[in-house]
Amino acid sequence: MRIVMTGATGNLGRLIANELLNRMRAEDLILSVRRPDAVEVEPFRRQGAEVRYGDYDNPKSLREAFSGASRLLLVSSSHSDDTVRLKQHAAAIEAAAETGIEHLFYTSFAYAEKGRLPLHAMHLQTEQAIRASGLSYTILRNATYTDVLRFLGLREAVSSGILLSPPGDWTFNAASREDLAAAAATVLTEDGHENRMYELTASRAWNLGDLARALSEASGRRVVHRADPSMNNPLYGMLPLSDTRSVSPDLARLVGYPLQSLKDEVRKLLESKMIG
Repeated sequence: MRIVMTGATGNLGRLIANELLNRMRAEDLILSVRRPDAVEVEPFRRQGAEVRYGDYDNPKSLREAFSGASRLLLVSSSHSDDTVRLKQHAAAIEAAAETGIEHLFYTSFAYAEKGRLPLHAMHLQTEQAIRASGLSYTILRNATYTDVLRFLGLREAVSSGILLSPPGDWTFNAASREDLAAAAATVLTEDGHENRMYELTASRAWNLGDLARALSEASGRRVVHRADPSMNNPLYGMLPLSDTRSVSPDLARLVGYPLQSLKDEVRKLLESKMIG
């Protein structure tokens, strides 16, 4: 069994590639990338993975990149235009069918049918195209990444002791990229996931009160949550357009060990200082 994957130079893709290299022979992993000479793919090439040129906008290159593999992980395109992303996904699905891919895996968005953003529609349309292709498939519906924490004012909260937000019942089902990568590697290297869809979220939703407590524990300074009607953070305007509160046991079951906790994520961000 040979696995080919797209998106290996992205933040999630790199993690998935590393997970796969821990679970399979390196020579059975093919990385389809737009720039085979990119610095980001050199560590994978040195470990024995095959790196091929594959560009979503060049269908011929995708057919050549996917050739000889039986499983394809289609990591959703990062293009800023959802119309373009859909065309790119369609080209990859067509190339997969033409080159004999037996099982297609796709990174979608958690509870997409409940969302009201163009990206939700794009993912749903891609899922439908995959089903219509006749290929065996597995849909990996990833929750919002816990990177969202970087935009919630954690640094200011630790400094002031107050985690501010606009008024509202803000609830999150975010999951870490590391856990999502582990789940993807699990289904890619196992049998029994044919024609399945997984909602990959945190095991339980958390709110800003939970976040304030995690900040207190991680920093050693008391932090409380407080609503401020004058606060203007564009993120909170986007949250109601996605389902950020539904949760599923799928991610924890596929990973097979306790998921990274909110406290773990907060501590990691405080230590890295990559927070706003």
